[in-house]
Amino acid sequence: CYSKKNDEAVVSTQSTGGCLEVILKAILIITNVVVLAAGIALLVIGGIFLNKDFDFYPDLEQYSTSVNAVLIPMMVLGGILLLVGLIGCIGACSGKAGLLNCYFIVVLVVVLLEVALIIVCVVKKDDVKEVVLDAADDLFSRYKLSYFDNDGSSPNVTATEALAVNVMMGIVGCCGLTNGSVYWGSDGSVPPGCCSDWSGESINSSDFSDYKVTSCSAGGYGTEYTNGCTEEVESIMSEFGVVIIVVVVAVIVFELICMCAACYSKKNDMVA
Repeated sequence: CYSKKNDEAVVSTQSTGGCLEVILKAILIITNVVVLAAGIALLVIGGIFLNKDFDFYPDLEQYSTSVNAVLIPMMVLGGILLLVGLIGCIGACSGKAGLLNCYFIVVLVVVLLEVALIIVCVVKKDDVKEVVLDAADDLFSRYKLSYFDNDGSSPNVTATEALAVNVMMGIVGCCGLTNGSVYWGSDGSVPPGCCSDWSGESINSSDFSDYKVTSCSAGGYGTEYTNGCTEEVESIMSEFGVVIIVVVVAVIVFELICMCAACYSKKNDMVA
């Protein structure tokens, strides 16, 4: 009877261990297939835009230096993700200790970098905010000086910068840097990006009236946003800041689970 109970206990333990191994291996495989697919996608997209000489979007050609500065790091990141996903998939399927060791080290480095990034963001939050606000203040001030304080015949902003100001306000749902439409002056005139129904079409750089409307309703652009962009962005960040932190922590926890899965699979391979 004692021997029979021991046999049943061993079978039960083996069954539990087998189920756990299957679950952890499934987590590793699915996770790394996603990472592998993301890496391939970044490489393909970056390669297409890098080699097609902007055939798809010729308007971007004048910004080729800036675009390439984004595409090349994107392709490097894609290559890293492809390599990590490949190592993780093969290691999870084969259970080879060498591959799982490499995977464990890479994920550990990523986790450490994420933790370091969180610490830097917390410590440097005010400094980053100040830099962003200074850049926005410079851009908005030059737009205001060009088209509201003056007639726009000698603008201090490029057409791209002017479009960026309006698109920014349209995306965020704000008007001016602070205090809504009052920021632009007392006559009620606002940039088209302050209006809810502005579709974001390109602004004609030769037509100064495109940069300023007497009112949103008069221009057929719907209603006017009431909050300034600084207030609106701070409100959005306060609402979604906790969500961002929770997501980042969840990602780190998931990565730790993957590391534990790699260790468990490696241990089983060594025992075998």
